[in-house]
Amino acid sequence: MENPAQDIKHVLRTLTQGSPDAQHDVIYRYFAPGAVFEHPFCWVPSFKNVNVPRVGKIDSRVLIAAIYRWYKILSPKIEFELESCVYDERCSLLYLTIFQVFSLWFIPFHRAPVRLVTVLHLTPAPTTGDGTPPPPYDAAQEKRQAVLEGTEPSYAAVISGGASATPAHQPPQQQKKGEDNTSPPGSSAGGKPSASRPSSSSGSSSSPRPKRYVIAKQQDLYQVNECVKFVTLTSVVPIIVGFLQLLATVTCLIGATTLGPVMKAVRPAGGKEKA
Repeated sequence: MENPAQDIKHVLRTLTQGSPDAQHDVIYRYFAPGAVFEHPFCWVPSFKNVNVPRVGKIDSRVLIAAIYRWYKILSPKIEFELESCVYDERCSLLYLTIFQVFSLWFIPFHRAPVRLVTVLHLTPAPTTGDGTPPPPYDAAQEKRQAVLEGTEPSYAAVISGGASATPAHQPPQQQKKGEDNTSPPGSSAGGKPSASRPSSSSGSSSSPRPKRYVIAKQQDLYQVNECVKFVTLTSVVPIIVGFLQLLATVTCLIGATTLGPVMKAVRPAGGKEKA
């Protein structure tokens, strides 16, 4: 991802709603080898270059791909919405607020509308074999450029006898070198100013490619009342969980009111801070 805040929506939509092949391609493109996956119900540790007989070397992305594939099998139609996205460039963290509706296909009328916060730990993508390769050498393009600059005769001029062809025993590069030594700077062999030849590396030096990031770790964070919606078939259990949370809040209030004065008497406030 060259722009994580903009590219992540496409990545998440493909992971949750894409085909198996699209899921596989996205995981192996946007997840780093050895990526970690953390979820309340499953966990993938970091490992890579593990040799499996008759399979070859694998890494943790195999398990991450299996999780997303099974997730799509359980709920073929997933409603997904990215509500907010914040990118902490200094720490390379991407914070996402996601709302989704998970529905088990084998349970009629099952719907689990849940909201979660996903934290993506990003890392720069490996540069070896990852950047765009330089364009291949094009001899025809070089010949056309030389004809336009006047440093070499055109094919039509050679056929008509108006110019002599390049000697077979002297490579074009050597002939150009001799011309460059005898001609004044910025002019061709005929004395006419020649256009400066664009350098193949000028584009990369003047405008370097933006840094590309991949996901090194994914953390899916759910509230308890949101997490239980996956495993319950009715809306009663989330209500019970919410009631227990409210009861715990009342307990905190009673404890702070009754034991607060006692703790203040046992542990009086310290003296003034030293200058």
